[in-house]
This record gives sequence, structure tokens and C-alpha cells, in this order.
Amino acid sequence: MAATFRKQRPRSGILGPVKTLFLTGGTGFIGAAFVPHALAAGYQVHALTRRPATLQPWIQKGVVPVEGDLLTPDAWRDIAARSDFVMHLAQPETFTRRITGARAREYRDLRLRMDTNLLDSLRPGTGQRICYVGGTSYIGHQGPELKDETAPPNPRGWGPYVAPAIESLRGHLARGLQIVEAFPGAVYGPGSWFGGYVLAPMKAGKPLISVKGPLLHTSPIHLEDCARALLHLMEHGEVGQRYFVVDDRPATLADLVQRAAQAMDVPLRVRTVPAWLARLFLGPVIEDSRKAEYRLSNARLHATGFAFQFPTFAEGVPDVVKRWQETQR
Repeated sequence: MAATFRKQRPRSGILGPVKTLFLTGGTGFIGAAFVPHALAAGYQVHALTRRPATLQPWIQKGVVPVEGDLLTPDAWRDIAARSDFVMHLAQPETFTRRITGARAREYRDLRLRMDTNLLDSLRPGTGQRICYVGGTSYIGHQGPELKDETAPPNPRGWGPYVAPAIESLRGHLARGLQIVEAFPGAVYGPGSWFGGYVLAPMKAGKPLISVKGPLLHTSPIHLEDCARALLHLMEHGEVGQRYFVVDDRPATLADLVQRAAQAMDVPLRVRTVPAWLARLFLGPVIEDSRKAEYRLSNARLHATGFAFQFPTFAEGVPDVVKRWQETQR
């Protein structure tokens, strides 16, 4: 399929100039939640994909597939350059096997290549806005105090392997690209880790696996609020600024799991394993990431005017449980 650029009125019939959006990672966990919000906002979405068939449900709703690979700088780059907005969600696959140091270094190199191929294709001075989605592993271990975006990063686990790509953004900003950085926290939804490792075994009456050690806090965010916040920041975030995309209340994984058990009305069963066993099966990179504690402030995101649908996990987890249960029928 040849890459083509269509600037047509979206099927929603929204009046006014058509806003074109180039999207990477549209079939991923966050991307699949982001697409309907972008369509509802009137964007003509051009979604980069290696396999256009995977986008078929969205194509029927007006998404334009762009066949290509971020690792191969070919015709898709012209479409990216001519779009009004760019949402960059894609990253190399990470959880296909045990994460060793060699696998993490491969990820580091691939991510930097993907980012470079995309960002080098974009042209300063066009008014184009770019939302770059990073990860809190780069922010790393921040301890028990609430921290905002001015906190010095302390990359841990995945963090050192993500760092080269994120730190390269300074050069792209210096040459005039209008980049807004978004850092989602622990995104929970009916798919991905929360559905597969929490809800499914809980429904089956199987014990959840917990690693022995202190209960560390993270900063969660409901999948739908994450998708909505990214769209909001793409439009309204301040260029050159970093935003934590997290809800109002830090939590431990145990907090989320207990709330899920309450929402499902099932007993919570947990099996605790020693840290050395988790390190053996997950690999040292994931185990080091697991030890990071971060309680992040969303004050900067709130200041842009963004309103949460699920301000904390207490409201968000029951909604996710309901959505997940509907997919099981």
C-alpha cells in the first residue's frame, strides 16, 4: 500500500478546517483508546502501521492507514511532515521474553532510531504540534515525597535505556520543533497488564503473585483519562514542558488489586514469592524497575484545564472491572 496523504472532512461532519493528525502506536494499549477520542474531536487521523489489516475497525470509522515502519525512513515521513499534529506513542515491543541487559540495550537502540526517523522528518516553523509520550521509568525512584516535573530524573530499571531517546528531545526543541512531553504513570485498563495479570486470574480464583518486600507507591491513571489527557496536551500543553499524566492519588499495586476484588465481589488470594525468584523470571531490568517508588503531582496537568473522569483509582478501578467483564461475555 502506497503512503497517501488525505485531507478530507471527517465522517463526523464537524464544520471548520480539517485537522490532520499523524499517529504512531495506534494499535497499542493506549493508542487504541486514543483513536476514538481523536476522531470525536474532528481529527483526520493518519495512523502509521506495518500491517494495515490491524486497523480495519478504525478504517471503517475514517482512519487513514499509512503503511510503514518507524525503523525504515520512507514515504510515511512526508505524511508526518505535512500533518498539523503528531502523536508519538510507538515504542519497540518489550514484553515478548525475559528482559536481559542485552534485550534492554536492543530496546534502547531501536527506540532512539524510531524517534530520530520520525522527529528528523518534521519541519520547524510550520506550526505543527507534537506530543511525545515518554515513560515514568525515566523519572525513576523519587522516594516517598510528592514530586512535580521539576524533580531531577533518577532513571532506574528501564529508565537508563529510555534516557537517550528522551534526552535527545532537547536537540529537536532547539531546532524549533513544537514538542510537548507527556509521561503517563501506571496506566490501568481492561487490557494489558491489569486485565491479564490481575482481573483474569482473580476471576478464575487463582492467586495473584506478589514479590516479597515493602509496598511501594506509584501514580496510576485510568486508560481513558490517559488517552483524553494526551489529546488535551497535544492541543493545549506548553511547548518545551513536561507533564506527568497521573491521577490525584498515588497508590500501591495492592491498593488497586484490593479495589478490583471489591468491585468483582471475589476473595483476594495472593501468593508471595521471594525477590530473587522474580529477578530470575523477569530479568534484572524489570526487577529494578519494580523497586522504584514515585508519587507524582498532576498539578501542572490540572493547570491546563484538564478534568479527570476518574480522579483516583477508587473511582477508576470499578469502571475498568465493568469494562473487562463486558468483554468476557
